[in-house]
Amino acid sequence: MNGTSGTYVGVDVGGTSVRGLTETARGRGEPVALPVARGYEAFLAQLASLCPPTPRAVAVGLPGTSLRGTPVFVPALPWLEGRPLAADLAERVGAPVSLALDGHLTLLAESAEGAAKGLRSAVLVALGTGVGGALLVDGRVWRGAHGSAGSWGWLPAPVPADPRQGPFERVAAGSALRGGPRLVAAARSGDPAALAGLDDYAGRLAPGVAALAAALDPEVVLIGGGMADAMDVLGPLLDAHVARWTSPDGRRVPVRATALGSRAGVVGALLAARLGEEW
Repeated sequence: MNGTSGTYVGVDVGGTSVRGLTETARGRGEPVALPVARGYEAFLAQLASLCPPTPRAVAVGLPGTSLRGTPVFVPALPWLEGRPLAADLAERVGAPVSLALDGHLTLLAESAEGAAKGLRSAVLVALGTGVGGALLVDGRVWRGAHGSAGSWGWLPAPVPADPRQGPFERVAAGSALRGGPRLVAAARSGDPAALAGLDDYAGRLAPGVAALAAALDPEVVLIGGGMADAMDVLGPLLDAHVARWTSPDGRRVPVRATALGSRAGVVGALLAARLGEEW
């Protein structure tokens, strides 16, 4: 299984969609997005359909952790857990396949081409259906002993943990923002009630961001996921709350939106396919 086409493939798997991106010596293609298939065999066929014949390598980002090519904890897609995904997909496409945590790949992309480019340290807080993230140390993504470093959703918060959802995730995920995109749009227009609702959310998010800024002292904290698009209006509110919770040095850590938007995960997967284990 040593691909000969010279094509690298990155795949970003979310709870509801799958994105694929290819790169050859001529450059990158455009991302392809599909609704995530339901059921393992259909999912395997879907991932294989995103790959050209005999690619050189494939990397797949998952919203959960894996061990030796097998997903072990994927709350959004529990039917993947325990399946030999890397080996099964490698057999179908005829190329090496690696699995990684989606937050790690997002920060890999941001450090190579986005808001953390040129930095030696950064924290990513990914806010979407859940809360994930990653940590950049000395210019490399720190994956941790079990491949789950940056799982900020399990930070303490004033609610109990759920077996498949951490305390901080329960209060600070993008899905915990009542009103969602409509509330953000109303806040942009200056609606007082919407601004109050967004400020309440910023107040629940701030303790976790403040703790990361103080404890890790990165050059930047990046807000990714769906809430990155709201940082024009959320950012100033969040800054005010973080300043109340963090250390004096933590107040010096800027909190910014990621730069690559929804493409970051699949770009990171593509980079991981090209870099192999070196990232």
